[in-house]
Amino acid sequence: MRYWGKIKTEDRIIRDVTLNESDFVHAVAAVCDSLDLSKPIICAKHHAEMKSFSRTVFYPDDFVESVQFDTLEIEAIGRNKRNEKVITLESLADNKHERS
Repeated sequence: MRYWGKIKTEDRIIRDVTLNESDFVHAVAAVCDSLDLSKPIICAKHHAEMKSFSRTVFYPDDFVESVQFDTLEIEAIGRNKRNEKVITLESLADNKHERS
């Protein structure tokens, strides 16, 4: 699946990247590596937004280190919802998700 990560300040895209990744968690790590950012804390809210809207937003408070932007947005693009398996907190707890 393709993911689009974009750093925004005052609703302007400062930097962005598109990547192919197997799942949301790997996409966040890859986007942060590509944009030379520390990894944010991924909460249940982010998983729920990806599942419902195919997009989520990380704010400076989601990062342990200070950042110089307003938001990091990650969006799944070209998503085929019928075939896409989303890892939820429940499936992680039950260990029912597929591993790459």
